[in-house]
Amino acid sequence: MEVLVTGASGFVGNHMIEALLAAGHSVRGLSRKKPQGERAKSGATYIDGVDVGDAATLTPAMFEGVDAVLHLVGIIQEAKGGQTFQRIHVQGTQNIVKTACAADFHGRFIYMSAIGADPNGPAEYSRTKAAAEKIVTESGLPYTIFRPSIILGKDGEFVEQMGELIKHGGLPVPLPFPFIPVPGSGNNKFQPIFIDDLAACVVNSLGDPATAKQVYEVGGATQVSFNELLGGFANSLHVSKPFLHAPVPILKIAATVMEAILPKPPVTRDQLANLGLDNVTKSHAITDVFGVSPLGFEQILTKIYGS
Repeated sequence: MEVLVTGASGFVGNHMIEALLAAGHSVRGLSRKKPQGERAKSGATYIDGVDVGDAATLTPAMFEGVDAVLHLVGIIQEAKGGQTFQRIHVQGTQNIVKTACAADFHGRFIYMSAIGADPNGPAEYSRTKAAAEKIVTESGLPYTIFRPSIILGKDGEFVEQMGELIKHGGLPVPLPFPFIPVPGSGNNKFQPIFIDDLAACVVNSLGDPATAKQVYEVGGATQVSFNELLGGFANSLHVSKPFLHAPVPILKIAATVMEAILPKPPVTRDQLANLGLDNVTKSHAITDVFGVSPLGFEQILTKIYGS
């Protein structure tokens, strides 16, 4: 099967392409910049210069001969230069769907969304993920939508963020912070999923017609609070510091300032809006549907940092 993958140079795209190639599929990767080093997979064909938010960088020829599309492009915070949730999640998905249909594509369209996607959600991230889902479900294509909890892997952005938060409080300073900042109570739940487990679900869905026109929430084997999440990362990094629980309203004020002065703030108001919600699955689709026995949080940490 020939699979077109958007966001091919990113963390998730890199692992998805690796899994697809291992399963015997051909891969055509689209990305803004050509992958370098270990992220450039032998056997995959890459097309760079693609900005999903700009329809002019997409052509129907890119989709010719493709049997499936795996649309992965997404951002977790907005940035200057037009990197907004609306442009990337909504307009980007609209552009991919329109271009695929213009190429007379009728194969499986897989979209990587997120748990909490909700048109009435408290955060723009969640609302735009829901808007992108609506574009996909109304496209007329046989879609499969995945809503994972937080995705963890050795070279993942979330892992890097946790390291910076624990070591430096998330701020771009050379000196270590004496404490680990925690928004609110830290009792909200997450269900981290290992990137290879998520990739296995995607690969398995391609060969199963029953997964078409379905939305699946997927997570790892264990649910952990944000406090436990931070504690697990701190232990793996051999960092021993007390937690400092900060009221969310105060953090929102701080986030407003940081968004104004930092190119990549450690936390944004939009992220804080979602932090009060649980980020866990309501089903066991990862095992029941896709036949994957996912790793638990401690096992994932061992995969990332070693024993």
